[in-house]
Amino acid sequence: MNERRPLKDILTSRKALFVKKPEAAVYRPGVSTEWKGGLLNENRIRTHVVMSDYPVPSGGDDQAPNPMEMMLMALGSCVSAVFVEYAAMLDIELEAVNVELTGDIDLRGLFNVADVNPGFRNVSYKVRLKTTADEAKTRELIDLAAAHCPVSSTMKLATPVAAEVTVDR
Repeated sequence: MNERRPLKDILTSRKALFVKKPEAAVYRPGVSTEWKGGLLNENRIRTHVVMSDYPVPSGGDDQAPNPMEMMLMALGSCVSAVFVEYAAMLDIELEAVNVELTGDIDLRGLFNVADVNPGFRNVSYKVRLKTTADEAKTRELIDLAAAHCPVSSTMKLATPVAAEVTVDR
């Protein structure tokens, strides 16, 4: 097994590469989703398999989180990672990062019984950091993390989504 380089070294070298070669910064992740019956889906991401399902009252078997919960999970994971990455670049030692998230959904949109957004009406999160860094460094970390979380940015900017459906008979 290869020994992992320190996170700060990895981030610094990637940042330098992206400054030198902006085209190297363009990343296109992909996911393949396959329906497994009921409301259960298998999602393949690189070498990972992640299941999604719905709670029993929603018609699922509650075998996994639902997609909206996974969206909150993606945001929480990204927020946490961005704090850790910027802390490493700023030489701030973190002992803990905890993120609690909630979102409000009006299910009338999903069921087409009212002209309302079927997605989140709002999302909020609270971050708890444990660090010995001084107030100025901590403020810098908070400001950078808040401004540079890719998932948060995607949600705030209402990124266009293109859909294509092929029907096999």
